[in-house]
Amino acid sequence: MIVPVFNSSSEPLQSHVEDDGDMQTATQAKILIVDDLPDNLRVLSITLMKQGYQVQCAKSGSLALSSLQISVPDLILLDIKMPGMDGYELCRTLKADPNTQDIPIIFLSALDDVFDKLKAFRAGGVDYITKPFQLEEVLARVKNQLALRAAKLEICHLNAKLEQRVQYRTHQLLMVNQQLEQEIAEHQQTEQRLRESEKRLEGILNSLEDVVWSASVQPQQILYMSSATEKVYGRPIADFLQNSNLRLDVIHPEDRPRIEQAIHSLLESGSLDLEYRIIQPSGEIRWLSDRCYVIYDQNRIPVRIDGIVYDITDRKRAEAQLFHDALHDALTGLPNRVLFMERVDQALKHSKRHKDNCFAVLFIDLDRFKIVNDSLGHAMGDQLLIVVAHILEDCLRTTDTVARLSGDEFTILLEDIEDLSGATKIAERILERLAQSITLNDHTVFISASIGIVFSSTGYEQAADLLRDADIAMYRAKELGKARYAIFDQEMYSKTLKLLQMENDLRLALDRREFLLAFQPIISLPTERLIGFEALLRWHHPELGSISPAEFIPVAEDTGLIIPIGEWVIYEACRQLRIWQQQFPQANALKLSINLAGQQIKSPNFIQRLEQILAETGMDGRCLRLEITETMLMDQGEETIQILSEIRALNIQLSLDDFGKGYSSLSYLHRFPINTIKIDQSFVSQMSTEDENFEIVRTITTLAHTLGMDVVAEGVETAHQLAQLKTLGCEFGQGYFFSKPLDVSAAMSMIAGLS
Repeated sequence: MIVPVFNSSSEPLQSHVEDDGDMQTATQAKILIVDDLPDNLRVLSITLMKQGYQVQCAKSGSLALSSLQISVPDLILLDIKMPGMDGYELCRTLKADPNTQDIPIIFLSALDDVFDKLKAFRAGGVDYITKPFQLEEVLARVKNQLALRAAKLEICHLNAKLEQRVQYRTHQLLMVNQQLEQEIAEHQQTEQRLRESEKRLEGILNSLEDVVWSASVQPQQILYMSSATEKVYGRPIADFLQNSNLRLDVIHPEDRPRIEQAIHSLLESGSLDLEYRIIQPSGEIRWLSDRCYVIYDQNRIPVRIDGIVYDITDRKRAEAQLFHDALHDALTGLPNRVLFMERVDQALKHSKRHKDNCFAVLFIDLDRFKIVNDSLGHAMGDQLLIVVAHILEDCLRTTDTVARLSGDEFTILLEDIEDLSGATKIAERILERLAQSITLNDHTVFISASIGIVFSSTGYEQAADLLRDADIAMYRAKELGKARYAIFDQEMYSKTLKLLQMENDLRLALDRREFLLAFQPIISLPTERLIGFEALLRWHHPELGSISPAEFIPVAEDTGLIIPIGEWVIYEACRQLRIWQQQFPQANALKLSINLAGQQIKSPNFIQRLEQILAETGMDGRCLRLEITETMLMDQGEETIQILSEIRALNIQLSLDDFGKGYSSLSYLHRFPINTIKIDQSFVSQMSTEDENFEIVRTITTLAHTLGMDVVAEGVETAHQLAQLKTLGCEFGQGYFFSKPLDVSAAMSMIAGLS
């Protein structure tokens, strides 16, 4: 089957699956993938079709709704960030529609913040997979959710079949009784015909696998039980005929009070439909469904009770297994998120009734799991998760709960602890156990964990809030260096709220035009003349005023907003320089430097967008210099070399920013098409003739010249530093000695002053 995947211009991309003869086609579940990225649609659709699934694709929420009008899928893989209707809104829309509210929805998103996950689950999602995703994980999650959905449908089917069977058997019994009454009334004078009728009835009842019984009202005595009695109860019929209370005596002690109370109301209600357990003489426990009806005479006086008993043990066992599977992790056997949250909620309610009862929640994330998973494979990673689950269980009491949320995230509920020290001791014990080596087949691996702890004595109202704050504390432990625990406090929450608010404000800043550019002059050191500017991003918040880039740039990088913001910086800087070039002939010789973020280079259409900006602004690529960091070079490897070569093909120059501050990449530098090296200001600011920083600057300058590169010194603040840099042959410099970053008007005045 060929499923088209559409790109942004609605042109179909090639997407097909080769039949290798091994694909299992038994699974015909339909899956709808909603994502605005064609590559994601293509990879996911091909992968799922190879597993035998029918796949539909939509690149937006509105197209997904249109697709659902035609065909309703069994499962939806849903991206969050999409043009128009986002994933949250689409999920809520589907959950509000009776026709689609039962479709399981798995979120696929690069948003990894705990609030994004909680928002996804509150919207109605059943699972959440973080991008970049692993196809094996996606397949496993899809398989689990489809299995759970199939199990639910199977239970409904079994219940429907049972109800149909009950109705049929009840109708059959009523028909038999009617036939019996009719024959007794019509053939009282013919004993032979009466015996024949009784014989036919006995044959019918004995052919049933269910127990048909009848008892008198006054006195209360068993009148009849069919031959299925011995199979269902494990006792001969004679035992029940001799002891009318035996049917009650064999009921499980835990169920007996409920059944006795129901029987007392039977004559008033006229019928009962009960489910209960019995204990056979062998000790085996069986589940029975018992339906009985009161039979009245012509004066509406109750004379008899007739009933039929079904053995529903197999159904109950299947329901119990399905219920267990729905609340436990398939890999480790630990409770899953749903069961864990239920137990936290119970602990929270218990602590409100008993003020002296305290508990704690621990959020655990393995620090090096991805390295093990990527290097040794997912099968070995699964084994490691199982071992870690056993280690966590060994560190706890039997009354505590350890659960696996997803991936390498575990949570622990510690109940009935006196104070916070009880939780920290458990955390220290876990860290100590995980610090020991773990043997997986022939491999020895080392793992550590970051643990967040939240205590119940801080006035929580909802279980989700406890898990949220434990997650916040866990991330704080990671920030402090990993392999440790951190205890949640209000400062962490305030910081998280501040970051969340900043993220929300950042998402609006572009539309509200709150960003602006400052231009720091770059000076030719030999002539001390202006040769260009570095464009610097500034954010003027309407309420908070100027916000430092050191505060908002990390948030933009974590949320992916750095891509649209960075694109705006390139466009606006090129547009402004082009205006100056048109106003001042001397501006044609100036070069403009712009910083790039690693995520910008990784974005799939970066080169095409760069070409488009040059065309729209009329900027000559030779006037543009893009600055990258050592980290970006080393993280991308061969892929970066290709991208940088494409940038250079546009006549754009490349500058290596903050050189010497990141990786020690001297041996790799010659492989990259770099034009300029910028010496980090930390070396320049502390440079003196005899200082080791002076020698570092000398070495970097010599290396750059050897490789045919120019050198720009950042942070030049004194005449002494300027003289030293000139001595070393450094070509360019920037810093407060020359000028602070300028606004557009001041920069234009500086250009106008050039002769």
